[in-house]
Amino acid sequence: MLPGKHAYSHVNALSSAVQAYLNLKDEKYLRAAQNGIHMVMAQSYATGGWGPDEAFQEPGKGKLAESLHTTHNTFETPCGAYGHFKITRYLLRITQDSRYGDSMERVLYNTVLGAWPIQPDGTSFYYSDYHMPAQKVWYRDKWPCCSGTLPQLSADYLISTYFHSPRGVYVNLYVPSTLSWVQGGTKCELKQVTAYPYDGQIGLEVSAARPETFSIFLRIPEWANGATVMVNGKRGSAKVAAGTFAEVHREWKNGDRIELDLPLTMRLEAIDEQHPNQAALLRGPLVLMALSAETPAVKKAELLAARRESPTSHF
Repeated sequence: MLPGKHAYSHVNALSSAVQAYLNLKDEKYLRAAQNGIHMVMAQSYATGGWGPDEAFQEPGKGKLAESLHTTHNTFETPCGAYGHFKITRYLLRITQDSRYGDSMERVLYNTVLGAWPIQPDGTSFYYSDYHMPAQKVWYRDKWPCCSGTLPQLSADYLISTYFHSPRGVYVNLYVPSTLSWVQGGTKCELKQVTAYPYDGQIGLEVSAARPETFSIFLRIPEWANGATVMVNGKRGSAKVAAGTFAEVHREWKNGDRIELDLPLTMRLEAIDEQHPNQAALLRGPLVLMALSAETPAVKKAELLAARRESPTSHF
């Protein structure tokens, strides 16, 4: 049983199980890795973060909600986020299950990108804090383990955004970037332009030395009901369903363009079944919060009615 066990260590052990599967070809190791990360995701905050007081919780007991009042030390940033990226990246490559990409994305935007940069003297950011009220502080020791995993995690962005398969390219993270690769002997390039996650519109432009037939797979997050995909200004035949990869298969020519629109609607997510009225407000993959010294008493309808201050504001 994992409740009470050191969270980061055991998430890393899940990656070891994947390596055992890849080398020994024994399905039990893959099942162990999948069961383990599903357990982690089931006891995560809306941010994707986990590990209050560095430990897993007993499921079905409302412990995650209780932690909001008992601890300032939640251990998914940066070490846990690094371990989370590894296991979800492995499983995404093996299964092509978009849920692993969704989980990686949520951890990326809501936890590790909030970490303060390492200081020249080794002062580092260590714990995330979801206590009410929360605080952000430097860790007490110089050069802790998180001072090593933060730069490792940053380097991993490059290998987590796109994945290649014989059928084509999987687009996992929506970030301004350019991918170059060889498909069927043809040099290809995919340029991504977007302001996501503040804007749900993602543009991807194809460059190819000559026409080549392959697939581009687009991750459609599980929350993105009503997402649309257009190719060169027209709706294609690609099946676009939330919680899947939409496959756009065609002969690609130089200058072809994909437009993906992910509706960024407001939604609420309860922290656990035992506390259904204790919920976070999300817009796309981002968890929103009130800028207040006190925890505001806000009704569900008021949260869902939140709007941007202006078209140019992040919110």
